[in-house]
Amino acid sequence: MQIVEISRLEMEQRQMKPANLQAAVEAMNHDGVVLLPQVIDIDHIGALGEKMQADIRQLEASEGISNNWQGVRPPPFAPYLFKDIVYNEMAIAVTHQLMGYGVFLDSYGTNTAFVGDQVQGIHADTYQLWPNLAVNPPPHCIVVNVCLADVDETNGGTKVWLGTHTDKRILANNRHISEEMVAEWEQKRPSEQVQSQKGDLILRDMRVWHCGMPNTTDTPRPMLAMIHRPEWAWKWGFEAEQGSEDFFNHPILGNTAVFVDAPIDYLHQGHSKPKFT
Repeated sequence: MQIVEISRLEMEQRQMKPANLQAAVEAMNHDGVVLLPQVIDIDHIGALGEKMQADIRQLEASEGISNNWQGVRPPPFAPYLFKDIVYNEMAIAVTHQLMGYGVFLDSYGTNTAFVGDQVQGIHADTYQLWPNLAVNPPPHCIVVNVCLADVDETNGGTKVWLGTHTDKRILANNRHISEEMVAEWEQKRPSEQVQSQKGDLILRDMRVWHCGMPNTTDTPRPMLAMIHRPEWAWKWGFEAEQGSEDFFNHPILGNTAVFVDAPIDYLHQGHSKPKFT
């Protein structure tokens, strides 16, 4: 997995150097994954991580959590919304370059590696929209992942098969990834387990094959998942609390937020059932 180092000056100016932007875009085109290290204030990571660990404990105590890889949503209201997390300018620069004007935020959620989780099945989150093209088309959805803890092989770092976003066999009517297909890719490019530190940000083309790995520690590992899509793509929508409308305004990155009366019951998502055409 390629790492593109971002300077302090770029962070202060909230603008990537052309060479770094090009390197990140090339990594996404070639691998489907790139890591941008230390582009988020770790104090913000700490505050949100502490709140989410408390929410996880509350949900476990009140209802239990038995579904592997179930997401526990981040709180979509102040003081837990941070621009350098949700609207990280380095991430937006890359997704805008790859998907063009009109890119929008279509999810503000989480994937959590709970204590005792097992290996997740190998899968792609989406598929090739156009089969049998000679040239791989650009992504139609990119997930921005931000881990709220340091991640290594002990607490569920995601395993990825770099380059599989170019595999033309994963289509809407056939998303099965066989053992033979995985073995074939392992011969070409062995899988990697993504490791990161608090403050890092990972971009992944959602066509890339991947799987969650076991968390063998005694602490759940939440990882934010924010999906960027191009203007023409389908829309899911996500819930945020009324009063946070101004936060979700950005000159480049639009959004499909549905604002729900406060206090929002964000731990039980989907109750407003937003619909888009």
